[in-house]
Amino acid sequence: MNSSETWLVPAQDGRRFMAAIGIGLLVELAALALLLPVMSQQQPPARQQSVVKISIQAPPQAPKPLPPTPKPPPPTPQPPQPVTPPKPVPTPPPRPAPQHVVHHSVPPHPAPPPPPKAAPPVPQTPPTPPMPPAPSLGEVDQFRSAMRSAVQSVANEVYPQAAQMAHETGAPEVTFTYYNGAVTNIALAHSSGFPLLDQAAIQAARIAHYPPPPSGFAGRTYTVTVEVIFQMAAPSVDGD
Repeated sequence: MNSSETWLVPAQDGRRFMAAIGIGLLVELAALALLLPVMSQQQPPARQQSVVKISIQAPPQAPKPLPPTPKPPPPTPQPPQPVTPPKPVPTPPPRPAPQHVVHHSVPPHPAPPPPPKAAPPVPQTPPTPPMPPAPSLGEVDQFRSAMRSAVQSVANEVYPQAAQMAHETGAPEVTFTYYNGAVTNIALAHSSGFPLLDQAAIQAARIAHYPPPPSGFAGRTYTVTVEVIFQMAAPSVDGD
């Protein structure tokens, strides 16, 4: 074997080896291409890691010190001013003492008293006429009878209708004061037992017309008591 053949053998073997390696790589790549989709579905997606940003700042610089405040200059001393004394207050002159002037008043002359007035004449009272003589007993009986007749004359006018329907009869007594033809102080002296008749008797004494006082009764006060009779009128009988 010549030298040229000796170098050819290793060269062919090397190409075969490289071809075998290339084929193997292709087979593996094809297998990976088939397995990648399956592996991507089975494996969970990778978690995203949160990124925390940290910023580091430089410390603040200390403030610069302020320049010192300049002190004010000391005040300039001034020369003392002269003190002016206060002006004296003038003293007011003393007031003159008040003088008391005494006025001597001359008493006025007393006025002459007025002349005394003449006393009015005293009216002379006419002499009181003498009282008439007291009436006799007969005159007193006549006067009492006149009083009774005056009251009885109006008894039928004041006889209550209700008392008549109830057949109430009686003779109550009334008393009153008589003076110069006027009657006062009328009151019931004795009851009849029927209130309607008692009130009617007082009413009769109040409205009766009394005669004037006869001679011997004028100017005198009398207390009179009379009886007022209330009775049913008897029915009239007509004869042939």
